[in-house]
Amino acid sequence: MTTTPTATIEARAWSELRSLTAHLLAREPEEIHALRTGALPHRPGSYGQYFTAWDLANGILRDYSMNLYQALRMVARREIGVDSALAVLRSWVPMYGEFLRYSGFERLADHARLMVESGVRDHRGLVAELSALVAYVNRLTAWSHHYFPWHVGEAYRYDAAPPDVMAQTLPAACDEGSSVRTPVRLRWEPLGVEVVAEICRDLNERLCGDFLAALPFTVLQDHAVVTGESMYAWTPLVSVAPTPVTERIRDAPVGRLRFSQATGNKLVVQYGPTTETLHAPVLGRVVAEDIDALRKVGRAAWDSTFRTKEHVWLTVERI
Repeated sequence: MTTTPTATIEARAWSELRSLTAHLLAREPEEIHALRTGALPHRPGSYGQYFTAWDLANGILRDYSMNLYQALRMVARREIGVDSALAVLRSWVPMYGEFLRYSGFERLADHARLMVESGVRDHRGLVAELSALVAYVNRLTAWSHHYFPWHVGEAYRYDAAPPDVMAQTLPAACDEGSSVRTPVRLRWEPLGVEVVAEICRDLNERLCGDFLAALPFTVLQDHAVVTGESMYAWTPLVSVAPTPVTERIRDAPVGRLRFSQATGNKLVVQYGPTTETLHAPVLGRVVAEDIDALRKVGRAAWDSTFRTKEHVWLTVERI
């Protein structure tokens, strides 16, 4: 009788996770469906309700995805060593992994534990495993965000109208000096809307290269719930490229394309006023003649995310 080497079993587990992640680009994960429909057999949630269990799991899942990405970025750039990174990741297993297991994410918890217990000690191996885990958690986070009942926010509106942020004098757009631009097409279905954008390759050169290399892709389009008139989509890309050129979100022009590595490797399209003061890496901009078409998409994405949960699909491809 022969036995399969442990290393082979572990390699197969990571390969299966990558395949599952690709499959989930177009299909809701079983874990998300069970959590949001109250179908978990052990029924987490105090006093017979499961909204609070769903709410906490949604927030912790997103928090975990963002922290995992920062660990990956630091390891990939050799800002921390393998042993130090594993120590941090090991400390997260009970804090994140086991709570998320309790919330129904058993596969995620298994791989979080496998990564720190498998004995991987080389830089390349840890980067590969962390990249696979980040991509998977990003996909879970994307679906969790889409189906979360954001419409409860209707009960919590400000007394006064929001400030007219577009009335302020904005600085010149940081991409005006870009001279190396690659056109791409963004198409939203079933809306039947498409626009052309330009990727400013000479600003964040490595990030733009990673983004273009990942094309084409089709992903679920969602809407920001804090920033303002901005929509985003979790991409199948996990990039740790340096981003020397960033822009304060509230200063960005309408039509701006951003790429948020730190919050899930999301492609962000701004279609109107925003208020957020954080800085984000610049990717490019929708061409001027197509900007008006973005408002229809933005409203549809808002309705989809906030109320209806009907799917809007974004396809990005080179022209």
